[in-house]
Amino acid sequence: MNNSLSQATNGLLMQLVMDLRSGYLRRCESLGLAREEMQMLQGLTIEEIHYLSNSEVSVIRLDINHENLLRMLQQARTEQKRLQRIDRALALGGSIELMAFYFGLSSVDVAARRRIAGIDVRPGRGVTLSDEESADLWRLWQKAGITDVESADGLDVMMLAAEQMNIPLTAIWHAVRGWCADRQTEPVRNAS
Repeated sequence: MNNSLSQATNGLLMQLVMDLRSGYLRRCESLGLAREEMQMLQGLTIEEIHYLSNSEVSVIRLDINHENLLRMLQQARTEQKRLQRIDRALALGGSIELMAFYFGLSSVDVAARRRIAGIDVRPGRGVTLSDEESADLWRLWQKAGITDVESADGLDVMMLAAEQMNIPLTAIWHAVRGWCADRQTEPVRNAS
């Protein structure tokens, strides 16, 4: 084992000594230390701790859990894509309500992300689509064939429409949600 790796593993050993002295036994137990070993580590003098931390011999074996590594890498990529979608939605004019609905963000989170990205939001009512914009959006929505406005695919289509039409995402979202709500209540009206 090379010197820097043995120092890193010995650093972990030193952390375990500090955990023991602070009364945190579970971490030591989870790494497989026996009660006798914990007692020995807890009784080390400062000189012995110094010697162990500078030793080129390691008492800890490192081993890669390939399954967990793969899972963590996949989760990191998924989270990166989620963060990119959040930033894209904010840049396209996603409201606090929209960001909470699709991403579970609080108003504080949305405000912080906007501030970091330099996105200014003008107060007041949002943009309302003209009849021509509404017709263009309707054609785009129908062409995409999305039936669930609440789905990730639905959000992607709405973001694409916001980019293509240069209209705030929230205005697109309100229009599409209105159409979907009307479609869901139609059978109730027709049944009466």
